[in-house]
Amino acid sequence: MSAPALFDVIGPVMIGPSSSHTAGVARICFLARKAFGERPGKARVTFHGSLAATWRGHGSDKAALAGLLGFHPEDERLSFARELAAREGLVVEFVEDRSVVAGVHPNTLRVELEGGGRKLSITGCSIGGGAVRVENVNGFPASISGELDAVLVRHRDRPGVIAGVTGVLAEAGVNIATAASRRNQKGDEALLVVEVDGVPPGAALAAIRALPEVLAAVHLPSVVS
Repeated sequence: MSAPALFDVIGPVMIGPSSSHTAGVARICFLARKAFGERPGKARVTFHGSLAATWRGHGSDKAALAGLLGFHPEDERLSFARELAAREGLVVEFVEDRSVVAGVHPNTLRVELEGGGRKLSITGCSIGGGAVRVENVNGFPASISGELDAVLVRHRDRPGVIAGVTGVLAEAGVNIATAASRRNQKGDEALLVVEVDGVPPGAALAAIRALPEVLAAVHLPSVVS
């Protein structure tokens, strides 16, 4: 059995009080903001399970606001996220759902964003020590840890799309760590998640967006320093 790393013992660098209820929440909301691509006009954050019971005491609302403002959990501005969100006109509705669902992690939250005629829904869980897992993006199953940079590609479920995306990344010299495409129905829309080593060049993202059958593509940065 391997020995635990130092940060597995003392936790991540963060503004507290809780690595799971503060840092993890900030990271999930940060990923949602990056996936959306801009500051949303409207936002709703639903806390489930233990988060629903403790979010006020652990400052999960400030953490969520900080993430939606684009701040990492170690950013000192997290402590003033309410004031900064109000200054930017960011209004977030916080909802509690204390129902217990079998198989669902107790530290789960759903982030719903709207703006510019677009909507985004992300469900993620804070699994401890500041680590997170995004499990659903706009109704598509996903498994995104935020440990690596990722490219999210919304596309039509047609032959050759995945090969086209990975070909663009290969030509740009980007190494692919994992790739998974999920669809809800054959021939309908699908979501391709490609985790990569390093930040993909802007030109590569533009080339992916120009591919036939690709509806949108966005870079999701790593949240692990």
